[in-house]
Amino acid sequence: MDWTIAALLAVAIVATVGAAGVPSWIRYLGQLSTSTALASVGVMILLRAGLLSFGQSLFYFVGGYAVALIARYGGVTDALALVMVAAIAAGLAAAIIGQLLAGYRGIFFSMLTLALSMVMFSVATKVRLFGGSDGLNIGLMSYLGYRPRGPDAQWASFVFCIWVWTALAIMTHAFLRSRFGALIPAVADNEIRIEYLGYSVRKVVWVAYGIAGMLAGAGGALAGLSARHVDPQFAYWTTAGDFIFVVLLSGQASVLSPALGAFFLEILRSYASALFPDQWQTAFGAMMLAIVLFLPAGLDRLIVLIWSAVRKIRALRPHTLERGRSS
Repeated sequence: MDWTIAALLAVAIVATVGAAGVPSWIRYLGQLSTSTALASVGVMILLRAGLLSFGQSLFYFVGGYAVALIARYGGVTDALALVMVAAIAAGLAAAIIGQLLAGYRGIFFSMLTLALSMVMFSVATKVRLFGGSDGLNIGLMSYLGYRPRGPDAQWASFVFCIWVWTALAIMTHAFLRSRFGALIPAVADNEIRIEYLGYSVRKVVWVAYGIAGMLAGAGGALAGLSARHVDPQFAYWTTAGDFIFVVLLSGQASVLSPALGAFFLEILRSYASALFPDQWQTAFGAMMLAIVLFLPAGLDRLIVLIWSAVRKIRALRPHTLERGRSS
């Protein structure tokens, strides 16, 4: 089995088994981490293609509000069905917008994505359907017919978020390992060679943007279900900034990396806002500066270095013991 898939399944199983033994606030941070991680994986895919998007919050918004609106006006309360519909809705929106953006690169691509998300934010704050600046509440959900109550509701929501993240991360990993997925980093390296191979660079960018939008929509759906509330801040540019920060924090080694960065971000935000309520943004800035200066490859590179050092130490231990016996 692929080591990334094995690691994803191992994390999901450990989180599920240990969920009952951790405080509810840790589980809640874990839920938010899964939503941020999914959207951040989409940002990672675009970064591999050399594209920086400041507008992934638009599809995060689409996913979150799809859940709230369908639950309110459609009467659907099954969480899995809502996440699927939200991901499809965000994917369709990304496919439509991607037709416009697929021909742009560099700062033009980034600014267009930012402009579209801010237009959506402005509309959402003024339209009554979206609840204005107050947003919309989301009721309790059922999970394949099971409707938990009381403390079990939060536990069930956590487990659901973990396994949705795992399933989507595995599918994304399989896509990135496919022949078409291998073309995505080639867009950043040499577009002309892609054309010589008989593929359309525009199509590659369009597909990558659509998948990134679908992942952000699923993340927005999980965020809405976790908080049981959505608001126009889902579309604000600072939300997209969090996704970019997570990728810079974690690195781009695999689809598991953004999950590590997202959980670290939520822990940092929680403690920074509690200890330094007026200066927690300063902690973010200091962390970003430290990563750029001392660990530009991200936290996953640090883990790889630590693991390599442990393996070397274990490899040297028998020789050390043998040398001690001979002396």
